Amino acid sequence: MILGAVLVAASVSVVVPVGSSATKRAQPYSVKLTIKGHGYVDVAGGRIVGMGKKHVFPCTAFPTANAVACHATIKASTGKHLSLRAVVASGWKFASWKGCHSTTNPCKLSIPHTGAVTATFVPPGNRLSPYALGTPVTWSHPSNAAWRMTVNSATINANTQVEAVNGNVPPPAGQQYTLVNLSVTLLSGSPTPRNYFLGGLLAATRKWASIPNQSCTPPSPDLGSAGVVNSGQTETGNLCFLIFTSEASKLMLTADDEKGVPAKDLWFALR
Repeated sequence: MILGAVLVAASVSVVVPVGSSATKRAQPYSVKLTIKGHGYVDVAGGRIVGMGKKHVFPCTAFPTANAVACHATIKASTGKHLSLRAVVASGWKFASWKGCHSTTNPCKLSIPHTGAVTATFVPPGNRLSPYALGTPVTWSHPSNAAWRMTVNSATINANTQVEAVNGNVPPPAGQQYTLVNLSVTLLSGSPTPRNYFLGGLLAATRKWASIPNQSCTPPSPDLGSAGVVNSGQTETGNLCFLIFTSEASKLMLTADDEKGVPAKDLWFALR
């Protein structure tokens, strides 16, 4: 007799206590995001609270001495990774990330992340984004006069040109002459002495490296010489600076847009 084999299916269940690792899910985690300036942050790996399905957060705040900023919250799951990419608005420049694992763009984060994250953008004319040679820039002087200024050219080592002018002597050891050619238009305001706007300084690693040197006469036309600029009039000429040779490769020209407000300083490239 052949006996038939009978298979019986058995049901086995496993009961896992509530709260054990087997039932845990990755919990959402919040990261505070701040943007200073004009630009936006593109978020990958998380979502921006209040932006629906959009993964970009824009900002048009202008960074001043009392910086106005845009704030957002990013939600991401624990154990995930976030990639935040800073994208500049037209004419602006990305300056830096703060609070990231990486300081380059994009910013990389592992969740959970401790602390807030800040992206900073700077406008044209900022020290990190100076105006290019030949760019006409309108600015307001503390006197309430309005000017338009263009840095036409710069001769960083101008010893030969300056020493050729009668009365000038060779620069001291470790220093050299620099010539900057400017065009300045008084757009509005009362007639003003030609040298009134000469708050412009050459700056390098130190904030104020040099002022127009009174003992250095530039080749003609001398923009710092006596005379008056009338409203609507344009003056073009040279300014002579005595600088440290060690700082020659880092020079820029500055102009105070508002006296006593460093965030309002305008910066002009010399190359």
